[in-house]
Amino acid sequence: MDYALGAAFFYAWSVTCARRSSAHHGPDLANLGRLLVALVIVGLFVLLSGRHPFSAGWGWLLLGGVLGLGVGDIALFHALPRIGVGLTMLLTQCLAAPIALFLEYEILGLSPNGPQLLSALVILAGVGVALGAPAEGDPADRRAGVWLGLLSAFGQACGAVGTPMAVDACARAGETIPDGFAQGFVRLLGGVPVVLLFVLWTASKDGLLAKLRRPYAWRTAPIWMFMNGLAGPAMGVACYQWALTKHDAALVLSVVALTPLIGLVMQWAVEGQRPSWRLWVGGAIAILGVVLLRRA
Repeated sequence: MDYALGAAFFYAWSVTCARRSSAHHGPDLANLGRLLVALVIVGLFVLLSGRHPFSAGWGWLLLGGVLGLGVGDIALFHALPRIGVGLTMLLTQCLAAPIALFLEYEILGLSPNGPQLLSALVILAGVGVALGAPAEGDPADRRAGVWLGLLSAFGQACGAVGTPMAVDACARAGETIPDGFAQGFVRLLGGVPVVLLFVLWTASKDGLLAKLRRPYAWRTAPIWMFMNGLAGPAMGVACYQWALTKHDAALVLSVVALTPLIGLVMQWAVEGQRPSWRLWVGGAIAILGVVLLRRA
């Protein structure tokens, strides 16, 4: 599960960068910008290293990118300003694991054993304790944010299950599944067009740059967008794909559910917002779950 923990770390840093990038660019342009950054970085690495990303089952990875990096992340970026980082990540990460568990069982007949399932439930319980405070703000915005969080969880779960489908297709064809960077590149090819079309559609009225903060911070804003792309859809997705190749999607998503806990600690370090007691108690429970999962 080391790759899953790596994904959680990079995703957490990505969320921290996303908050800053969204403040400068708006949620849609920030989301598109980070994916384009990742597409260039990962694409160049795959090309220059001689990797071959298009193996048997690559269509499942492409579909995973459409649903996860496309639909799921669009919903996530629009849920963030409505219900905040805590509740958004709680809904996305915690609900994605049981949804993926159901999908894997229905499609591939895969399910964790008893100790693994118990460990996953402990992780999810810890995240729920840490981030379970009720959201504040306008009730209509909150309801919309909750539905967007649920949509994000569904997209992430569907995107995750696409990987074991690709692994199964490679096994049937007698091929070796490509590594995490090659898989991540294919997922980006699926996600980027979805986000680009959505951004162009939303920008048709007010323009693509309508939500840029003015005056634009040329020295810092592009850096936050670059780090957001490098941490999340580049390094994070590569670790995530490696973990999904080696373990069931439900278990990987349970470990990646640590992302909001790590992210809140990073937010404390970067922005000076001290976490509440829920983080410490929930974090201890979640870490216990990770230890149990590694021993299961």
